[in-house]
Amino acid sequence: MPPKTNNKTLYHSITRSELALCLRAMQYSISNSEINDLMKKFDSDKTGHINFPQLLQIIAATEQPNLTKQTQTILSALKLFDTQNDETISENDFRFLMQQTGEQLPKDSVDDMIKATDARTKNGRIQYRKLVSTLVHL
Repeated sequence: MPPKTNNKTLYHSITRSELALCLRAMQYSISNSEINDLMKKFDSDKTGHINFPQLLQIIAATEQPNLTKQTQTILSALKLFDTQNDETISENDFRFLMQQTGEQLPKDSVDDMIKATDARTKNGRIQYRKLVSTLVHL
């Protein structure tokens, strides 16, 4: 039930704690400090509430940094296997990472991943930036 108020701008709005609950339910990894910062930024009339359009703005503003951080983490991990320092890794190393660590993908899934991203070079190495970029934007 939305809060009852005489101020029409508060009707169908959510509080700071409801914002935190909403974002965390959507699987956002966000700290209380970041929630406070978002409230300061988007609660322009300082009511302690944000409305639905503001919530959509928050979701749009917080989605990309999380994605970028995750992408950078993946790229950093793959760079450890970049022995030629040319933003590629051997297909064997890539297969090892995908099949022996984490979720341990089956061979067919790894093959599909490489084919779908068109990240294999002519000499059989995997362009990991291209692969990650394509997978993130699928």
